[in-house]
Amino acid sequence: MTEPNQQYAYFTICGDFDPAEISALVGVVPTESWLKGDVSPSTHLERKFSRWSLHSRLERTRELEDHIGDVILQLCPRKLQFLEISLRYGGVMQLVAYFNTHYPGYHWERELVESLADYALSVDFDLYYMYSDSREDS
Repeated sequence: MTEPNQQYAYFTICGDFDPAEISALVGVVPTESWLKGDVSPSTHLERKFSRWSLHSRLERTRELEDHIGDVILQLCPRKLQFLEISLRYGGVMQLVAYFNTHYPGYHWERELVESLADYALSVDFDLYYMYSDSREDS
């Protein structure tokens, strides 16, 4: 049996900064962060940049648009602070999807696009179609 599609989104910034200072500025604990120079536990290599990320809290089987909305909802209480760090460090709404069953296609309503613009966010898509000739549903 094929696994359902998995999708998620997160706000992220990368650069030369102390993630603790970003947390203090926005008043939010990140889902994930690291400091330039830290050693990555997975690669055992030194990190070349700092990163601060805030992930959607929804289950990964939800629609990608729902995940974006949840991230924006988390940014809203500190809108000016998130806008400031987004402008300073190049804020990104990172979108990740693993399509195991079908590609749902995307249509974003104007309000969703405007909410991304409100935070001066670029959007990065990492979309993976997990097709295999050996699957039962292929």
